[in-house]
Amino acid sequence: MQLRGGTPPARLFLALCVWRLVPRREAAGTDEVVFGQVGGSILLLCRNVSKEATEVVWFQGDPHSFPPLFSSRVSFPPDVRFSLVDNSSLSITELREQDQGNYTCREVLNRTDHEHRVQLVVANPPQATPKCWAETSSSGLMLQLFCSWPGGYPHPTLHWREEGQDLENSSWVISSTSSSDTHVETLNSSHLSHRKVFKCVGSHVVKQEQPACTVEIKLPSLESEPPQTCFVGDNVTLTCRVTESTPAARLSWLRDISQPEVEIQPGGRFLIAQEGNVSRLTIQNCSQGTDGGCYVCKAQNPVGLRELFVCLTVKQPVNIVGVVGAVVVLSLLAVLTITGVVLYYNPLLCLRGAAFRNAGSGDVLVLVDSEDDEEGKGSEEALSSCTEHEAMALVGGSRAPAAHLNHLMEGDDDELHGGVSPQEVREETRGS
Repeated sequence: MQLRGGTPPARLFLALCVWRLVPRREAAGTDEVVFGQVGGSILLLCRNVSKEATEVVWFQGDPHSFPPLFSSRVSFPPDVRFSLVDNSSLSITELREQDQGNYTCREVLNRTDHEHRVQLVVANPPQATPKCWAETSSSGLMLQLFCSWPGGYPHPTLHWREEGQDLENSSWVISSTSSSDTHVETLNSSHLSHRKVFKCVGSHVVKQEQPACTVEIKLPSLESEPPQTCFVGDNVTLTCRVTESTPAARLSWLRDISQPEVEIQPGGRFLIAQEGNVSRLTIQNCSQGTDGGCYVCKAQNPVGLRELFVCLTVKQPVNIVGVVGAVVVLSLLAVLTITGVVLYYNPLLCLRGAAFRNAGSGDVLVLVDSEDDEEGKGSEEALSSCTEHEAMALVGGSRAPAAHLNHLMEGDDDELHGGVSPQEVREETRGS
């Protein structure tokens, strides 16, 4: 029976016995830190190995543990990922996180042992790139630059730079802190300016390239809705919007420029709501004496501040019923006035209108004005004859209106001829 690697059991047992019986001597050693990447390979060197060494043994963890990880003289059943190179250095392939730890190389000499300790760190670099952003400190007066690069082991190293110089060496840095995968620089706002650019550079022990990200700080920029109008007793909302700001601006409302340091506090008739970069001031129960005028929307960040005026007009409510009534009355007066003027200058329109109204009852009266003959008495007969035919009644039933009209016209003719009727005139004409 042979163990893996072709080592007979008796030989293995003898090696173990000799190992346990060898006296332990004080050993001089050196320390070294080696970084490997998950899934990669690493070679742990056993440095300063003497040619006179009779055996080289590798341990993982405690250098006095048994059995050892690997031996140049005895082939222990090892993990296939482990092997010896040049009969001294330890090679590990397909690195895993559990391979991380302390390794000890011991060379056995005739008089003394020499140990070399190696710390293996199995690293896992971040897969993405660093992320940068800017914030305002709790006091509102300082700028905080954040740089984060998570997902790696060990933690990456992050540096903030401005115009190629590390900020750590700048006099305007108030504080610099690092926590796991994030690095924060706090800067004095007195050195800040619009559109200044800061750069964060990241590095990792197993990553050759140094990815970076940038932050450009900006002054706030504001916009609002058109001037608002509110009727007395109603509610109105004034809106202010930040279109650009790095870091985010703090929004507040002031009554007017007469008290520029007094902010409107929410409560009572004033409601203030902010969602993201939009702030809304709601005024309830508008008062013409106290609420009218301009309000100031103020946006401030460590870079600077901007102000925008939002004006409000308060009006008395309009009586809609009274306005409608006045319009109707004026319209009726206009119609009556026009009608009176027309009738004054052309009264016959009234008679014609009456004739058309009688058409609905079946009678139609047509009036034709006779032309006055300026030649005198010679045309009296023609006038009488013509007058008889000028009044005609087209009736669906009775002709009484027409007869009555003819009677009236004949009476007029009698007066015209001195009491002589048209019939008598016709008889006298026939006799002659």
